[in-house]
Amino acid sequence: MKILMLTSEFLPVNGGIATYAREVALAASRLGAKVTVVAPGYGSSAHVDDRRLPYEVRRFNGGLHSRRDVPAKIALTRRLVSAADYDIVHAADWPFFIPLALSRRLTDARLVMTVHGTEINETQKWAKRLAIRMTGVFGPRMEMTANSAYTHDLFRARFNIPAKQVRTVHLGVSEFWFGPCVERDLTRRALGLAPDAVAMVTVARLTRRKGHLATLAALTKLRPAVRERLHWLVIGPDGETDYVNELKRAVARSGCNVRLMGALPAQRIRDIYRACDFFCLAGTWDPSGRVEGFGLVYLEAAAGGLPSVATAVGGVADAVIDNETGRLAEPSPDAIASAIGEMVDDGIKRMSLGKRAWSRARTMHWERCAAATYYLPLPSEPSLVPDNDYNGGELRHGRVMALPSAAGSLK
Repeated sequence: MKILMLTSEFLPVNGGIATYAREVALAASRLGAKVTVVAPGYGSSAHVDDRRLPYEVRRFNGGLHSRRDVPAKIALTRRLVSAADYDIVHAADWPFFIPLALSRRLTDARLVMTVHGTEINETQKWAKRLAIRMTGVFGPRMEMTANSAYTHDLFRARFNIPAKQVRTVHLGVSEFWFGPCVERDLTRRALGLAPDAVAMVTVARLTRRKGHLATLAALTKLRPAVRERLHWLVIGPDGETDYVNELKRAVARSGCNVRLMGALPAQRIRDIYRACDFFCLAGTWDPSGRVEGFGLVYLEAAAGGLPSVATAVGGVADAVIDNETGRLAEPSPDAIASAIGEMVDDGIKRMSLGKRAWSRARTMHWERCAAATYYLPLPSEPSLVPDNDYNGGELRHGRVMALPSAAGSLK
């Protein structure tokens, strides 16, 4: 099977759509498909890492998408789909939806588009809706995949798409996050965590919709004895300057054990996951319309054996199953505080949730996602680490697949 994937985000960018495009292409290649990825060049003339990938990457001149790029992407897509006999052409994100729709008469290939969440609300402006309608973007030949039940329902409601035309295909978690790491006790000592301390970790860009301030407000509501035991490690690059400054001031006056660690390499994040006790990302509804369509980072934390405290916002309920792989709370400080307090107080339940989170993450591999997206056959015995690699909260070293796969899901 020959697949052409069109994406406006790719390596060296990490997170969100870039992670999705990279991992689905890798998984489809492992399942026997011949994949060609078309991605922006980000102004670089040499992409040495592209040669390490088991599929072809073609770069076009461009970077972060803007409306000015649409004509060039239309011309590029028309040229590519007419130059080769592809079985599937996949627009991995919305900037290629219109170009693919305008190229549909040039190919007999299956035409697939993936919606991730945020772009659904961002395309509600009248000019974008008009362009979508005039170009027949969601016409009968187009097959749509959505990354969560929430994204599926929101997309259908906003654009009146027939149910048979949209499928929900959950995202996956890279083998990287199950890989070997520094011993848990060594990492905890390096972090200055006492043996009886409970460590909560958050990995996300410091931006308003990720809910760091709401989480901090929740910590101040905990009983003093709980608050003293809890250490919050916050990992992620800075977002909006005003928000970051507000967060730093709030941390300074909170009296809570909070460490803002900035951006860290993926290997270091993996080590910290194994040294912590649970994950927390309590996102909030954003007035701008940006939304968490799924939440890859919850699966990455689960691969480290961590249950999650999350808020029932967007498609997060598909990534975190309440009372099975973590706790889902309403996006309010009181509700978040209750879920965090339960995690700190009940170590037995916390470990049970972590074990189930790890087991579920093991089933959420990218091959499953690629197979469902492209209708590729899955092997009868997928290459997975056996269940006995999870042992009562301690994870032994998992096997890392030999194919190159960068990691990270910050956006």
